[in-house]
Amino acid sequence: MNNEMDDIVNDFISESAEALDSLDQKFIELEKNPGDTTLLNDIFRSIHTIKGAAGFLGFQQMVEATHVTEDVLNKLRKGEMEVNAAIMDAILQSVDLIKVLLNNIREKNGREEDLKPVIASLTNVLNGDYARKEEAPQLTVISSEKRSGNDAARPAQAPQPQPQSKDEPHKEKEQSIRVDIDRLDSVLNLAGELVLSRNRLMRLGSKLCELDTESELLSHMEEGIAQLDLVTTDLQLAVMKMRMQPIAKVFNKFPRMVRDLARQNDKEVELVISGEETELDKTVIEEIGDPLVHLIRNAVDHGMETPDERASKGKPRCGTLSLSAYQEGRHIIVSVADDGRGIDAAAIKRSALEKGLITPEDAEKMLNKEALNLIFIPGFSTARKVSNISGRGVGMDVVKTNISRINGIISIDSEVGNGTKITFRLPLTLAIIQALTVEAGGEIYGIPLSTVIENIRVTANDLKTIDGKEVIHLRDRVYPVVRLSGLVDGNVSSTNSEWNYIVLIGIGEKSFGILVDRLHGQEEIVMKSMGEYLKGTEGMAGACINGDGNVILILDVAGLLESMHRVYANC
Repeated sequence: MNNEMDDIVNDFISESAEALDSLDQKFIELEKNPGDTTLLNDIFRSIHTIKGAAGFLGFQQMVEATHVTEDVLNKLRKGEMEVNAAIMDAILQSVDLIKVLLNNIREKNGREEDLKPVIASLTNVLNGDYARKEEAPQLTVISSEKRSGNDAARPAQAPQPQPQSKDEPHKEKEQSIRVDIDRLDSVLNLAGELVLSRNRLMRLGSKLCELDTESELLSHMEEGIAQLDLVTTDLQLAVMKMRMQPIAKVFNKFPRMVRDLARQNDKEVELVISGEETELDKTVIEEIGDPLVHLIRNAVDHGMETPDERASKGKPRCGTLSLSAYQEGRHIIVSVADDGRGIDAAAIKRSALEKGLITPEDAEKMLNKEALNLIFIPGFSTARKVSNISGRGVGMDVVKTNISRINGIISIDSEVGNGTKITFRLPLTLAIIQALTVEAGGEIYGIPLSTVIENIRVTANDLKTIDGKEVIHLRDRVYPVVRLSGLVDGNVSSTNSEWNYIVLIGIGEKSFGILVDRLHGQEEIVMKSMGEYLKGTEGMAGACINGDGNVILILDVAGLLESMHRVYANC
């Protein structure tokens, strides 16, 4: 019986959390369109459903909080009150409280919250005793190009449809089931092992073909391996799709956040969201939440001017903050753009010089796009004053760390007075990737193909030296070069090979070459973390087993870039 009750409570937690996740965005849309009765009824039904389930399960505090909120919503939908800022603030506070109560139920901590302030605020609204703010600065306007995400799956479950109305067919409820994420991870791991076995068999098959091309048995074996290859690829794609979630799961919390930040700073901001239906791997979605929070907070606090400032510059009083996502090949592009002040590259250089982060010589040589990347240095900030939102020099380094951890790339494009655009280039999945295998110092390494621009065969004469640093001139551009064998064994001296190869790497606005002895080819790999074995080893992202059955290390290109800077600094 206890197990059955636990299952019922877990279902209540999951369904209530999904409903609450979508409510923030619905409330913001309601504030923009107060006469939308369909939206009001939808919100009312969600709160009513949560209240009913909480009452059945005996969660009294949840019932009390939802009951008063339901009364306010009922008056609104009957037209007895009109939506305004004060009413919306009171309702949003109650939704925040309901989330806290739900978390207490999830953690089974037995904690009781003080409901009196929120209930008093809602009661005042019911009695008509609230501060009307029509005379205050114009409300933050939040807009979404497309309302979606109501069915975004939670981290530990597969997508679950919202409660249906009576006129919808009952069979829709049977279209999906909840699956524990650990089970999906196990299936993905098994699919990864199958990929490794497939690679091994394909390599062995090709070697056998070289020995005997006339055997009928060999012909049948080739057909079997080809079929295995096909099925493995299909299975891999199917498992990856099972782990995919719409990015709306992350995007949906930002309308409420932007509204609150803009009101707090007396600014007017319109949030425009597009591409929220774009899907990413669950692991990638979990990593990009915090970086996006930091970027949006900075955009509202630093990037956006006040309405009067914007009007004096000839801009609309209401600023626009755009959040978009779309798929490009094997990558997902996520961007945050605003039409605010922009980032002054000269000010960035001056601040970096004052803090001793760069030398005057570096500042003189540094291009504006390179200067913009200085904002990712830990502790760096150009804010004249510290607010409770930003300005302490923390946050942007977290953005870089989180994105680099998932082999993502960040780029910044900004123009003073016209705004800033920060773009993430993210992999679709982290489990199975395409890699370029190379040889250096007698060892084989893998380089994630997503960072490779091109491969070039060179001789020793093609490499030049500038200020003790090796470079290569290619198509009217000079690229720094780092020797992979030198990073591995510390020997940066020239090799005796007649021919070498340079793998040209691109990370955001930065490009550099990695000098290797040989290129082995492209291979689909399953990257595994080495845990404590590689802890503290810069430049190594993990390991995998290649088609020959050997363990090879996968390079962390972002870490290599840092190593390259140190190697050059010591030249």
